[in-house]
Amino acid sequence: MSNDNKLDKLKESVTNTLVGVDTQELSGVDFGEFSCKEIELPGGLSVLDIHIDPVIIKRHPNHIVEDDNHDYFLTTLLEGRASIQQADKVYIMNPGDLALMTGGLPYTIEYEVTSRRLIVRIPYEVFKQRLTNCEEKAIIGHLPNQGLGRVVNDLLKSVAFEAERLNVTEQFTLTQSLLELTGALTRAIIKPDDVKTEPRHTDLLNRIFSYIEEHFMDSDLTPEKIAKGNGISTRYLHSLFRESGTTVLKWVWERRLKAARKDLLDPAQARSRISEIAFHRGFNDSAHFSRSFRNRFGISPTQLRTRAAKTA
Repeated sequence: MSNDNKLDKLKESVTNTLVGVDTQELSGVDFGEFSCKEIELPGGLSVLDIHIDPVIIKRHPNHIVEDDNHDYFLTTLLEGRASIQQADKVYIMNPGDLALMTGGLPYTIEYEVTSRRLIVRIPYEVFKQRLTNCEEKAIIGHLPNQGLGRVVNDLLKSVAFEAERLNVTEQFTLTQSLLELTGALTRAIIKPDDVKTEPRHTDLLNRIFSYIEEHFMDSDLTPEKIAKGNGISTRYLHSLFRESGTTVLKWVWERRLKAARKDLLDPAQARSRISEIAFHRGFNDSAHFSRSFRNRFGISPTQLRTRAAKTA
């Protein structure tokens, strides 16, 4: 196969598995092989195991306009060496390094030698729910590979190498742990100036979150009730959540869905009907609950409970 054909194959493969890109052969270097193994995970995530020969991969602004893909990519390099440029950052990845990229900003990746890279692709909305609101370029780039960073790196590898051996429940538990720890890691490196929300909002948001935690099982909980309970206007409440990259109702529903999932996996509640669990956690329509649950976790409540029972 000619190098031109190989590059065309690479572009098609990367476009299908990551986001729209252009490829460019390194001058004086023969491009050989490219392979990408992809595993779909619960919750809309996927893990990619990439083997690639020296090549330059570019994502241009027109790609972003065309596909409107702003997903995040948590990545570690197992072998080789790569130079990455995104926003105003340029950094080198060597084996063991951990980094975060986004499909929402142009980038250039130059694989200088044959390399192997692991990537966990995280949908934009899923990732934003786990972050303090900030500019994307405040968190992309190298992540610490010590302390919590090392834990995240090891967990990323576990997701990549063990996911196929796990059942859906175990996969979900593992990926949720990775998301929560990645969120904690990125929040830890954010500088105060990078956060869009004014500092004086922090205490108020924490109070609102605590209020929701206490009342989310109330099926009649509304933004109006939350605002009144915290002494602010409904309009101001919506603006606070909008600045944080989410909405009031999304936050409430996320809390209810997670609580319902916990109940469905609880052996002590194996005799409870799914509708009972849904109503107990604040849902007032079992059919709507089932659809929302499947959309959020990639599995229906009935399927989750059945698979959990089989592995108990």
